[in-house]
Order: sequence, then structure tokens, then C-alpha cells
Amino acid sequence: MRLKDKVAIVTGAGRGIGRDIALAYAREGAHVVVAEIDPETAAATAKDAGNNSIGIAVDVAKAAEINQLVDKTMAAFGRIDIVVNNAMKIVPGKLEALPEAAWDTTMNIGLKGAFLVSQAAAKHMIAQKSGVIVNIASIAGLFPYNWAGAYSVVKAGLIMLTKLQAVEWAPYGIRANAITPGYIRTPGTEAMYADPEIYEGRRKGVPMGRVGSGEDIAGPAVFLASDDSQYTTGSVVGADGGQAVGYFLSVPGRRFSGGWID
Repeated sequence: MRLKDKVAIVTGAGRGIGRDIALAYAREGAHVVVAEIDPETAAATAKDAGNNSIGIAVDVAKAAEINQLVDKTMAAFGRIDIVVNNAMKIVPGKLEALPEAAWDTTMNIGLKGAFLVSQAAAKHMIAQKSGVIVNIASIAGLFPYNWAGAYSVVKAGLIMLTKLQAVEWAPYGIRANAITPGYIRTPGTEAMYADPEIYEGRRKGVPMGRVGSGEDIAGPAVFLASDDSQYTTGSVVGADGGQAVGYFLSVPGRRFSGGWID
């Protein structure tokens, strides 16, 4: 087991990618703190994870609740080894019409929340001279995702936050890395992918020829949390089926089919 007896806080772990990461960590021997705004899904994921995992209801946009999350984790386990910042809420809309509240909601949960959770946990990681932070960014942090409000801006900011954490906290034995998922089918995106036209259009845009799953993100998350990546920090790990590097596959032009054609 690569994470035996490690203590991991995973935000937004009630469902989707966060849940898959939490379950993968538990299978690798970690005690998982399922941090989720919905107490019912937090408890359900913790129950399924087992291994002394616990669910804690928390709004990561509120510093006071984050401090309580960290305090409860320390009281239960006495240490924090891993933090996964996954919590996110997209409030879609065109920029010219996006309400301030919509911008703030995405920013406060996806970026401010990641900063506050990391900061609160890092105080204990610094004291113990070890720790790992895994930030779940997105391919949308590399390329603009139109009509999704502040989403792309948040994910780009999260990538830079990762690099800053890596630089400033490396002397304390803390590593920070980000994962950039591409198209991932989760309960939150199921309504969209249930449309065959949308699913097929997105699938064709991925060089590997398929839309990903939460398990495709959980694998890199385990690697980055484990000693297998003990010399890796400040990295942005793509988990997108080649989407980020396959841009020109979707551009009209040359194709190889027994010879080059225009």
C-alpha cells in the first residue's frame, strides 16, 4: 500500500472526481477526511472508503469552517499528510452578463478555498516537516473555456498557486503538484454527456478516442501523493487523453492515409 496510515483531506469528495480520489486513497491505506459541503454525501463516501475515514461538512469558501476542518482532522488523527483541493462550483455565463456573485462563487470555492485549505493544513505540515498538496486544476486552466464564467481563470490561478506552494514550501519537505483533467464523465457532467451528439463530439476531440472517468484522475492523484513522486514538485500533470497536445488533430489540413494529402 503506497499511502499506508497517511492522513488525507480531500475536498469536494462527496461525488465525482473527489470521491474517486478518496476511495483510491483508502484502497492504498490512507485514512481519508471527506470534506464536502453536503453532509450526507460526505458521510456516504467516508463509509464506502472505510479505513477509519470520516466525513466532515465544510464550506471551503469560509475560513472559519476550514479551520474547524483542520482542527477536527488533527483531533481525530494527530497529523495531516495529504491535501487534495478538488472542491469546485461552475456558475456559467457570458462575461458581459456574468453577475458579480457568480464570479465570486466560483473564485471563492475553486481558488480562495484551495488557498485557505492549503494554508491551514500547511501550518501542521511545516511543523512535521512533510506533506503533499495535490490541486485538481483543469485543461481549462491552459486554454480558455468559454461561457463558463470564472472557471478558466480559477483553474489557471490554481496552477500558479501550485507552483508558488512548491517553491515556498519545499524547504519544509512539502510537495505541491497539480493535475489537469480533460473531458471527464462524472455525475456532475452526466446530463451533458448523456446527449449522444455532445459525447461523440467531445470523444472525437481526444486523441486517445474516449472521454475520461474519475478513475483516470485518481491514478495520478495516488502517484503524486505517494513516495513514488518524492522528487516531483511544482509539476502540472496532464490527465486528458492527449487533448492538450492534440490541438492540430482537429484543425483541417494534412492527414496521413497512405500518403500526405492537403
